[in-house]
Amino acid sequence: MSFQVFILDKAYRQIQNEVNRHPGEETGGILIGFRTSEALIVSTATGPGPSAVHHPNSIRFDEKFCERKARQLQNRGKNLRYIGDWHSHPFTRLKPSKVDKRSFGLKAATHYRTSFPLMIIAGPGPLIPLQGFVLTNKITNVQPTLIDQSTLQQLKAQAISY
Repeated sequence: MSFQVFILDKAYRQIQNEVNRHPGEETGGILIGFRTSEALIVSTATGPGPSAVHHPNSIRFDEKFCERKARQLQNRGKNLRYIGDWHSHPFTRLKPSKVDKRSFGLKAATHYRTSFPLMIIAGPGPLIPLQGFVLTNKITNVQPTLIDQSTLQQLKAQAISY
């Protein structure tokens, strides 16, 4: 099964702001959104939390912050779920490292509230490039498409529970 990935322009700006706050270091956060039969839609992206640890080649999220934020954001809408994470690669290609792949699989089994989790890798700015990866029976490369609020509302009408 292949998915499209849509990201609300506001969520993209949240990622862009966070990456620009941490030049030369990895940063990241959680992705909240919903699913249709053919797409994953990101409506909100967060930062990693105040106790996150940033390094040039790794990021350790503030897990308590991320869990609390996920609960708060999911309560805003019936079909909103924690659908994945994003993080930046300030010096490397927008491709998952071995550590990324291992943690993606591990989190898929324990954290994500979807059977098709999403990982987005963001590159350095000023126009932050994004690359998406969806875990089905393998990790599939998917180019995210930016959408506006109007398109988000249209997609919400197609949201499915999972």
